[in-house]
Amino acid sequence: MATPDTIYAKQYGSLIYMLSQQENSRLRDTVMLKSGVVGEETYMDQLSAFAALPRTTRLAQTNPTLADYQRRRIALEDFYIAKGIDKMDDIRTLGDPTSAIVKSGAAGMGRQIDDLIIAALSGTAFTGKVGGTSTVLPSAQKVAVGTTNLTLAKWLSALEILNLNDVDPSDQKYLVISSGMLTSLLNTTEIKSADFNSVKALVQGQIDTFLGCKVIRSERLAGGASSRKALLYTKSGVGLAIGKDITSRVTEESTLHFAKQVYFSMCLGASRLEEVKVVEIACDETA
Repeated sequence: MATPDTIYAKQYGSLIYMLSQQENSRLRDTVMLKSGVVGEETYMDQLSAFAALPRTTRLAQTNPTLADYQRRRIALEDFYIAKGIDKMDDIRTLGDPTSAIVKSGAAGMGRQIDDLIIAALSGTAFTGKVGGTSTVLPSAQKVAVGTTNLTLAKWLSALEILNLNDVDPSDQKYLVISSGMLTSLLNTTEIKSADFNSVKALVQGQIDTFLGCKVIRSERLAGGASSRKALLYTKSGVGLAIGKDITSRVTEESTLHFAKQVYFSMCLGASRLEEVKVVEIACDETA
C-alpha cells in the first residue's frame, strides 16, 4: 500500500497524478431525475395508458372510469468519502495534493451513482401505494446469453422487445456495454462498414450512436466474464432521486494537528420505473 513517502518532493518531483479511474458519472444524465427529496424515501408516480370507448348511440350516457395510478418507492442512501492529508505530507510535497484528492473524490461519488443506476435497472423495484410489492425484471425483458458475446442480432432482439412494448420512439434509448462487448461489436461486419454505419465507429475506436441508441461504455456492469449483462433502456425507464447532491468540504482537524480533511457526501437512491422500458442482454465475454 502506497504511503505519503511515495510523493515526497525529494524523491518524486512536483506533480501528483491520479491513478487510472472512471471520472464522473456516465449514467446520471440518462435517467429521470427527482431532486430536492426530503426524508428517507420518496415515490415516483405513474399514470397508466387510457383506452378509448366506443360511442354507439346518440345522447348516450358517459361512463367515466377512474384513472389508474401506479408508483415506485425509492429509498435514499447516504454515502461519503473522507480523506486526510497530514501537515507533514503537505510540507514535504511540492505539489499540493488537495486538488488531485478533490478530483478523485468527486469521481468516486460519480461511480457510486452509476452503480446505483445499474443495480436499479436489473434489480427488484418496489411498487404499490407504500412500495410494499416487490417487482423483478421479467424473463420477457431478457435476452439469453446463448454462449455468445454481444452481437448485432442480440441488440436487434432487445430493440424488438422495446418495440413490442410500444415504447415511445421519442424516449431516448441507451445501451450500456463493457469493453469486451464493445470489441465484439466492433468486429461485426455491419458496424465496421461505413455503408452501414455513418459514424465510422472504427475510426474513433468506439460506437457513439447506432440503431437509434446512445452507446455508453462502463466497466461496472454486473456479472462475470462468462455472463455479463448489457443493459438497454429508455430515459423514462429508471429514476434517480436526490436528497442531497454531491457536496464537498476541505477542513482542518484540530485534534489531528490541524491536518486537512477532504470530505464528500451525497444522499440519493434509484429505481427501475417500468419493466417494459428495460431489457437485459446476457453476454459471454469469453466467446
